[in-house]
Amino acid sequence: MYDFDPSTYQPISPDVPVEEIAKHFQHPRTQTDGVGLRAVNRSEFTLLAPVIQPTGPAVFRERAEKACIEAPYWENRLGTVHDLRVALVDDGRQVLFCATYSDEFKPYVVDVIRFATPWIDYMFTDVAVGYPGLASDGAIPYIAKYQVQADVWYGGLNPEASPREIAKSLAVASAFDDLLDAAQG
Repeated sequence: MYDFDPSTYQPISPDVPVEEIAKHFQHPRTQTDGVGLRAVNRSEFTLLAPVIQPTGPAVFRERAEKACIEAPYWENRLGTVHDLRVALVDDGRQVLFCATYSDEFKPYVVDVIRFATPWIDYMFTDVAVGYPGLASDGAIPYIAKYQVQADVWYGGLNPEASPREIAKSLAVASAFDDLLDAAQG
């Protein structure tokens, strides 16, 4: 998607060697089956929907704390989400939903519908104009209408690792540390 030729590229700062830029460049491309950028095994999802006026912003703000408290539960059910942001923007006239996830677009959307419908509906019902509910036949067309592709996106360190793989690696490392501590103690 983005042309990057290390032999001709000029970094933003003359203090940064082009070799360093090349070492970290992730070669973003568009999704094969949906909107959004993808780098290695990570993808971005950005949705920008209009908010019901004048009541939607107040409903969203009233629900935000509970939605934030429960975010780890719902997102961990998916097991593919690296990070998520939901915010009112444009003086409360739009709601922004941004996620970074592992996998392709269609499996991600299917999993969100299967595992997180109550939570997503809690955030968007009576907030986003025309939001039909995630379990409805109108959900996919609604997403398609308001989804946008990021122009600048970075997939993070180790973009090939999923959240499940990262958690498993951390558990193995912790168990190994415990084993070493027991052997030394």
